[in-house]
Amino acid sequence: MKNIFYMAENKRLKNVIFWLISQEIVESQEDFATKLGYNPSFLSQIVTGVKPLSKKFAEKIVEFCNKINTDYLFGKGEMLKSDIESPEIQFYDPENAPAGRKLIPFYDDVSSRGGINEQIANMDGVSEPAEYIDPGDWFKNATSAIRNYGDSMSEYPPGCILVLKEVYDRRLIIPGKDYVIETSEYRITKRAHINNSDCLHVRSTNDEKYEDGALIHPPFNILWECITKISEVLAHIVKKGGGTEVLFSIPKK
Repeated sequence: MKNIFYMAENKRLKNVIFWLISQEIVESQEDFATKLGYNPSFLSQIVTGVKPLSKKFAEKIVEFCNKINTDYLFGKGEMLKSDIESPEIQFYDPENAPAGRKLIPFYDDVSSRGGINEQIANMDGVSEPAEYIDPGDWFKNATSAIRNYGDSMSEYPPGCILVLKEVYDRRLIIPGKDYVIETSEYRITKRAHINNSDCLHVRSTNDEKYEDGALIHPPFNILWECITKISEVLAHIVKKGGGTEVLFSIPKK
C-alpha cells in the first residue's frame, strides 16, 4: 500500500518536473536534482516510487521555484499558485481574441469519415484556427493545439486537445516523447522510438491485439522526406464541466 501511495504523489512530481523543463527553468530531471543540491539518483528514486516524497524535499522544490504550490505535490489543489497562474485556461473565438497576450491557435479540423472512433483528421488544408487558447503560465513555448481523435495512443482520450510545440530541427527528436506527425496524406500522433537519417520509427501505446496475437497498432517507419511538419506533444487538455484539466505529457524511457 505504501508504494501505491508514493506513486500517486510521484505522478504529480513528474508533472512539476516536466513543467519546469517546458518552461526552460531546468534542462532535465538530472539538472533539476543538481540544482536542488541532490544526487540525481536520489530524485530518480522518488520519481520511480522507491522513496516517498518528504515534506522537506517538497519545500526545497518550492524554494527553488516559488510558482509551485506545495499542496499540489501532496494531492491537493492546482500545480501553480493562484496568484501566478491564470484561474482557468481560456478559449476565445477568433473575432473576440484579446490583443496583447500570447495565444495558441487551436485547429479543430476534424470531420466524421468513419474509421477509428468514426472520426479522423481532415487534411483538406484547413488553415484558420477555430479558437485561440490563452494558456496563462502553463506553456511557454507552445505553437498550436489540435483536437485528438483515434485510440492508438491510450494516454490521450478521443476529443481531448493536444498542446504542441513545433520542432524545427529534426535532429532534436527525442525517443520516448510523443509527437504529432503530418504528411501530405495523414496526420498522426505517435511515440518516437528511433530517429535516423532516413526515417523516424514510431510506436503506439495502445497494445491491444487481434485474436492471432498481432498488434492492432503495430510500430512502423515514416520516411523523413514524407514528413511535412512534426510537433512535440507538451500536454493534453480535457474540458470538464465549466473548467479544464491539464495533463502533461511525460517522456517514457
